[in-house]
Amino acid sequence: MGTELTPSPEVTLLKSEMEAAAARVAERAMNTTIDGVSGILGDLFGGWFGDGLKQWRTRRLVDTLIKTKDHLEAAGIPIENAKSLPMGELYAIFEGCSKQEDASLADMWSALLANAMNPNNEKYIDPSFSRILGNLSGLDAVILNYMKEYEENLTEIQQKHRELSSEYRKVGKPNSESAKVFQHKISDLDKEFSKLTSGIYKSKFDGFSEENISYSISNLLRTGLIYLPEDRIPEPLIQVGLLGGSRGQLVADDRGLRLYLKQMRDLAGDAIEKRSTLQKLVIDGNSDWRYAAPIYSLSGLAKRFLAACSANR
Repeated sequence: MGTELTPSPEVTLLKSEMEAAAARVAERAMNTTIDGVSGILGDLFGGWFGDGLKQWRTRRLVDTLIKTKDHLEAAGIPIENAKSLPMGELYAIFEGCSKQEDASLADMWSALLANAMNPNNEKYIDPSFSRILGNLSGLDAVILNYMKEYEENLTEIQQKHRELSSEYRKVGKPNSESAKVFQHKISDLDKEFSKLTSGIYKSKFDGFSEENISYSISNLLRTGLIYLPEDRIPEPLIQVGLLGGSRGQLVADDRGLRLYLKQMRDLAGDAIEKRSTLQKLVIDGNSDWRYAAPIYSLSGLAKRFLAACSANR
């Protein structure tokens, strides 16, 4: 807050020609004519904001609209051919992006708006995506995009494995020189993947504390964007047997299930409030390969959400 001794810093808007370009995107999205982007916040939100805050939020909105224009043009969509959006949906996007200064989240807002306005877009744009995006922190977004990038790289390396295996089956023989070459190529692929994923993990998370990562994991678990894969679920969760011999009473032992549900509650956040063990994002291990492998998987909702918030190239 500014005082007479420490005034709030002045926010300088972008050049008028850039605001005009942003206004073209806003006009198309709203299917109306507006008097510059600076009037949008007043039109949408009334007199809620003072001049300083209004300028700051207008700058954020202009930045998003400029990036939206770039996304649409990169996808081959002229602004005049873009779709207009329902006002409720547009209100939510303008509201969210105009108060976002985190770079990764700002990029996701512009991509979401561009995909929603793209008439050729095949990605499903659920109206709830703007609410989900508005509830994410910058670290939440980093984790989600890291997991998405990991899955894409894993799919690529698995495809290369299949291609090498197919090639080997055509010409290779067990214990032959070709078998040694095949194993060498597979080993090189695995080392390449290990180096790649470890580098990505370190570059994205070196600046974040374990505690902050743990909080974000809990948030993402609670929102259903990530989950623990089935192969990490202990079996059996319920054991059924006869109490008192072959003619005894049929009973079910659900202690395994109750223990598992308790662990899931801990993963979803209870453990943090109790100052228990912090949640980890990746598997612990001695090798870089295992160290860089995420413990969790993206849910179907998360994959659709990330597709909607990614640039359509």
